[in-house]
Amino acid sequence: MRVTKPRDGEPIRLVETERGVRYRVVLDTAPPGARRRQVTRTFDTIREARDFVSETRTALVRGNFTAPSKLTVRALAEAWLADRQAESESPGGIREVSVNGYRSALHAVLLHIGDKPAQALTTADVRALVRALATEGGKWRRPLSHRSIVYALGTLRQVLDHGVESGVLAKNAASGVRPPKAKAGDRRRQVVWSPAELATFRAHVDGLPEDVLAADPWLRVGMRLTLCGLRRSEVLGLEWQRVDLAAGTVRVEQGRVKTGRGRATAHGDAKSDDSHRTVPVEVFHPGTVAALRALWLAQGRPEAGLVVVDALGQPIDPDGFSRRFRALSTDAGLPDLGSIHNVRHTIATALHDNGVEPRKAASLLGHKVTTHLAFYVPTSDSGASEAAAVAGGLFTVAQ
Repeated sequence: MRVTKPRDGEPIRLVETERGVRYRVVLDTAPPGARRRQVTRTFDTIREARDFVSETRTALVRGNFTAPSKLTVRALAEAWLADRQAESESPGGIREVSVNGYRSALHAVLLHIGDKPAQALTTADVRALVRALATEGGKWRRPLSHRSIVYALGTLRQVLDHGVESGVLAKNAASGVRPPKAKAGDRRRQVVWSPAELATFRAHVDGLPEDVLAADPWLRVGMRLTLCGLRRSEVLGLEWQRVDLAAGTVRVEQGRVKTGRGRATAHGDAKSDDSHRTVPVEVFHPGTVAALRALWLAQGRPEAGLVVVDALGQPIDPDGFSRRFRALSTDAGLPDLGSIHNVRHTIATALHDNGVEPRKAASLLGHKVTTHLAFYVPTSDSGASEAAAVAGGLFTVAQ
């Protein structure tokens, strides 16, 4: 076998290995005046070695050189999650539940590509990953929903952005990859109650036997606050100092959310700036102040602390709160909403159908107008029929 010797001045030398003669590149990569830093790579051919020297020097001139690294996608993801965890523990940082959401979104991703070197990841690999998530899914080999794939890809993109920012990656292999298009049925059907059904639920809760309320004194207040459009986290995070019995209002400033799959919760700021609001609960549902006052008296007239606690003064488990809501709905003979969150959709739909401006409805529910229109005002066949009837009256040519 003919061996081509490197030219004088090339940062390449011949080395003897078990595989025979190979070409080793030792290249300075530190900028002038900086501490010496080198990259070393070994190749089978002189052409591969020279190509590496040329590409590396070009990257150094452009300022986008990344030193070769064996760091895996999993290790890069864990480093990114550690940064997010630290951010959640800082004032004004993201919520811990968001960190756990990122971790969950990455679970199936790392099952497929976690052990792959991050620098070896290509756009084709990421596209293959998206296809795998849609067919093989994660641990249980079940396809992921469209929503889960969107979250998984978005989170992976943030991890790879972190790799670029930290100098490990030259580019983000996921930046040009899009999730599959949503198909009919991918979006979960939204179930809402009519105003009459919501009133039926309120009457059912108000009529609960005294022995039930004695065992769970929080029930009436917790459910009435839910019917006022407060998120579950806002109901469970409400404190007495935010309740104005004279004005008949509650001030939403905080929330209490689950932090993972166990029973652990975190108590912190409300979900967003728009979530901070004053809700006139007595105007919304007359009788709510009486329920709040009765609970306040039963708890010994507290000046602070959580409003919704059990008979022993312990916070209510969020999942237990949702299960109780669902059981009460069934007992009242009402349609299953699927999620307690759909009470908010019920309220938004009723307000919209009765001509309340989106800006005002969004203020009551504590979210942006764009969110209100995009997610809280559902389309329906009945809505289409009503619109068609109006259009027929507008566009019919008089005979």
